[in-house]
Parts: sequence; C-alpha cells; structure tokens
Amino acid sequence: MRITYMSFMVALGLLCLQPTAVDAQSKIFSVTPEIPKPQDTVTLHYDARKTNLRDAKSIRAELVLFADFTWNRTTIKFTKDDSVWSAKYVLPPNLGLMTAVFESDKEKDNGGADTYAYIFADPAGGQMSGAKLAWGAIRAPHLVDGVPNVVDSTAFKDAEILLMWVKYELRDHPENRFKVLPTAAAALKALNTEKSLANLQKELNTLQEMPDLKEQDWLIILHVYQDILRDRGKAEDIQQKILRLFPAGQFAADQQRLADFNRIQAAKTDADRLAAATNFIDKHPYKEADLPFNNRNRINYTNAYWIISVYSSLNKDLKTYTKYIGAAEPYEAFGQIVYRSISVPYISQNTVTAEEILPYAKVVMDRVNFFKNKYDDDQYASIYYSNAALFAKILLENKLYDEAFEYASAAQSTTNYKSADLNDTYVKVLEGLSEDTQVQLAIEKSYAVNQSSTHILELLKQHYVAKAGTEKGYDDYLASLRDADKESELKDKVKRLIVRKDFPDFTLKDQYGNVVKLSALKGKTVVLDFWASWCAPCKAAFPGMKIAVQHFKEDPNVVFYFIDTQERKADMKAYVSKYMQENDYPFTVLLDGDSKISKASGVSAIPHKIVIGPDGKLRFSEVGYMGSTSELADEIIEMVRLIKEEQNNG
Repeated sequence: MRITYMSFMVALGLLCLQPTAVDAQSKIFSVTPEIPKPQDTVTLHYDARKTNLRDAKSIRAELVLFADFTWNRTTIKFTKDDSVWSAKYVLPPNLGLMTAVFESDKEKDNGGADTYAYIFADPAGGQMSGAKLAWGAIRAPHLVDGVPNVVDSTAFKDAEILLMWVKYELRDHPENRFKVLPTAAAALKALNTEKSLANLQKELNTLQEMPDLKEQDWLIILHVYQDILRDRGKAEDIQQKILRLFPAGQFAADQQRLADFNRIQAAKTDADRLAAATNFIDKHPYKEADLPFNNRNRINYTNAYWIISVYSSLNKDLKTYTKYIGAAEPYEAFGQIVYRSISVPYISQNTVTAEEILPYAKVVMDRVNFFKNKYDDDQYASIYYSNAALFAKILLENKLYDEAFEYASAAQSTTNYKSADLNDTYVKVLEGLSEDTQVQLAIEKSYAVNQSSTHILELLKQHYVAKAGTEKGYDDYLASLRDADKESELKDKVKRLIVRKDFPDFTLKDQYGNVVKLSALKGKTVVLDFWASWCAPCKAAFPGMKIAVQHFKEDPNVVFYFIDTQERKADMKAYVSKYMQENDYPFTVLLDGDSKISKASGVSAIPHKIVIGPDGKLRFSEVGYMGSTSELADEIIEMVRLIKEEQNNG
C-alpha cells in the first residue's frame, strides 16, 4: 500500500514522507513526473524565491542517493527558467531516496528541519525497498556510521524514531532483515537500555542460528560486532568462522588485499616498495565494490599508483609506467600521480627536461582525457583543468604547439588571465602558431590584470615600437591598458599590509666585500629580498624586482639589498657574482651564509620581501611569489610610494 502524508499524520502524529517530497517543502523542491518509474529521466525543480539562494546567479545541487542499500553522491547543475531552477536527471536503478542540497558560489540550502528529500515508489506502487530505512537514517548521521551528513542538524532524529523506520522497512520488506541489521543495531546501542541491548543480542543470536546463511549475511553480523558493538573477541570468532565456511570468499579476498597493501607500507627500499605496489595492483585491480572495506582499513589505491609512478619514472622505466598509470583508477589518484611524478621533478626540482618528461606526461594526459571524455560529470574534468597549464608548458617546450594550445586554452578558460605563468605559456604557444593578432590580444589582457611575465613585458614594448616606430608614448600606452579595478585592488592590498615595528640592526658584507650596516641607512627606504640559490621562486621573482630597482635607480633615498641566506653552497660569493652577471641583475647581494641575520629578522620561508622605512622601522613584510613580474614590481613600487607619501605628510 502506498504511504500517504495524511495517513501517517493521523496514525502516528509524525511528519513522514509520501512518494514525493516532504509536504512542507514540496513547493520549493519537486520532481516531475511526481511518481516516476525506475531509471526514468525526471526533471528536478527548485524554486529559490523563498530561500537564502533567491539572488544566486548559478545553482547546483548535490544529490545524496540511496539505491541498493548503498549511499552515493553526485552533483548536477541547474538552469533558470523564469523564476524556477531545474535540471534533468536519469534515476539510477532501485533508487529509494534522494536528498538534495542546493548550492550557489557562496551559500547552501539544505531545507532546514524538513529537508529536501524525495522517496520513490517501486513498480508495484509501494515504497522502494530500502526507502523507509534511508529516510530514517539520513536524519540520523550522528547515530549511523556511513550515512552522509548533509541534512540540517534541526532535522536530526533520535534512536527511537530511527528504530521506528527500521520496523516500517521490515514490515513492508521482511526480506531485508539482514540489510537493516547495522542500522537497527546502531539505534538499539544508542538507546543503551538493558532491554534494547538484550533485544539486539537476541536478534544476533537468532540470525546466527538460521540455516544456509550466505557469506554476506555473516559479514553483516561481523560488521555489527566489530564496528558497532566493538566486541573484539566475538568479532574474531566470527572472522574465523567465515574463513572456515568460505575459504575462497569475499572476506578471504579482503584480508589478502589488506595484507598485500600493508606490504607496500612495510617495504624498506625503493625497489621493494615499487615491487610491492605493482604486485598489489596485479592481484587486486581496483573495484568500486571494495570501497567500504578499503575505506575502513585505509587501503588507498592512490598511494599504490603514485608509488609506481614515481619509482618507475625515476628508473626511466616507461614500459612499467605506461602499463600501470595508463590504466590507473580511481580518477582521483591522478592528482597525486601528476604532482609527484610530473610536477615535482619537472617544476619543483627541475631535475628532468621537458623532452624527458614528455612521454610520461603523455601517458597521464591520455588517461585523464579518457575519464573526462567518458564521464559527463564535472568531477571527471577537474584534474584535467587543474593540470592543463602544466601539460601545456611541457608540450610548448617540446614545440608541440597544436596540442599545447588545447591545454593552454583549457587552463585559460578557468583562470581568465589571472596567472602570469600561464599567460606566459599561452602567449608563447600563440607565437609558435604564428597567431600574431591573438598574441597582441593576450599580452594586452595579461597586462590589464597585472599578470605579465618578463617575456610578455618585452613583447609589449617590441610590438608598440614596431607599430609606432618609436618608444615615445609607450608609458601612456601601458597606462591605457591598466584595469582601474586591479590597480585599486593592489593599492588596497598594500595598505592592509603596512605595519610599524622594531627591526633588528645588522651588518653584512656584499659580494664585492663592502660592509653594509642597516642603521647607517637611516633616512632611506630599504628594500630587502631574502633568497637562496636553491630557491626557484626566489629566482623567478628577480625580473620583477629588477623592474622595481630600475624604477628607483635615480632616487638616492631608496636602496635595495638581496640577502642570500639559508645557503647550501660553499662558494657563495663566487656563485652570486657569476649569477648576477650572467643574468644582468644589477643587484647588491648581502651574504648571510650562517642565516643568523635572517633568523634574527624573523625570516624562515623564502622568498621574503621586507621594506624598512627611513626611521628604521619595519613597514612591510611579505612571503612568497605569486608568479607575476609586473604585479611584484608594482607592489614594491606602491609600498615605497606609500612610505614616501607618509613621510611627506609628516
């Protein structure tokens, strides 16, 4: 018999579900057709006008689904039609319950105490198997492990209400006696009365005495003893019984998978670690069905795959890398695979060339593209887009301009010129394709948002001079490109950074042997840049610092010192002199070989820029480099300008 809202209200005095949304929320969240058939394409409707998302420009929904006694999640985008948002969705087989959480870029709406839940009917017109259990459990994530915690806490129900829904499930679907056992056990344990615990033990004893139990039945009983009652002794007895009854069953397979995974963790050498990881994948290919056991026992396929990716690439074993990484799953593993086997050696450590890393990157690109193209879901495109800039850079350096353009364009579609490093790659790709008009547009857009590399700044000047025949008017041209909002943002940021603190005096020698004492520079604005020869971001920031140095080269009251610290080179002085000369950096470098000055100055992470005012006080302190040559230069120039303005105003 179909459950109706009114019949339950009268019979129980409780708010319950019919085969539609909760009545109180039906005008906000609804499904058409109202009573769909399994695997129908339905339309989900969300009327946000009376919700906190009424002014949202875009809306998506996280759908929490209960089908075949398993919880799953998916996210879908909604489109607005007049005043109501809607989306098409194909119902999965055997779906019992759907709970929606609506989101904009800034806020969420989970329906409050009533929730946005929808319970589904089976083909015979009754409630789908598992639906009532799910409706009880979704509002009791604080009681039942594994239930997604997505509804508002005001919707939470106690153990008695949860147990009531377990009973309703069994009344209509007595065949689900084992499937409801974990939820029933959680409720009875939460009640924690002599009667509830005795009833639970009685049910467990009765179930164990039933004839012809399947392995899955025993595994559910084991789960209750092991994870809910925490009865270690009884759980071990059940485990041994399962192994005796089902020596080639799922439990035995799970235990072997756990043992083989633990061998990876226990390996002492890189070679042993790689061998253990490949053996694990060979014997236990990834299966979604294994996830519950894997998660409970911390079996992580991502770990196995990144280990294979790192050590096979270090061994220059492309065959092994291709065999395993070319078929790796789950998709989420590629975040670590890309980072550890591609980004770290190529970008962070700079130990391989673009030519050397290309064949490994190609394996990854092919597999990531496979997932992106096969599954129509944003999550399967996330790693593609988040690593597109890296792939484009590798392809660019190998002069594969057409392929590089695809990835650079994809990356640009998500960053919209907000990354100087990507802008540099994108412009160089366009140059390789001889797209002169697009190059001009790209360098001007990059400059407009203050995300220009040294190369882009050089191109801007070259293109201007080529067109105008002179450098005259170049500064006015640059000013015309500037985004006023971006300039205002930078000025506001610098204002927020200003401080006035004591700063310790120091005495250091520069690369020429001259002694520099900070206190002797009182009356001047002093810009300090702490760096080291091994620090790639430090060196990447030098072109921007050079622009700032040149901007103040005629101003005797502004001086720059680049403090080489945390150094690992024995020949610091010789290295510094050679590096500055080869790269045409007109920098005065102070040598802080023992790092005493940087430690006294509170400097640990580098690069670290510090600006000292004419009064000897610390005025600005900023760590890191975000990648934009022009933005860094403008930031330093604005810091100095603010100090001068403050000084002039008394």
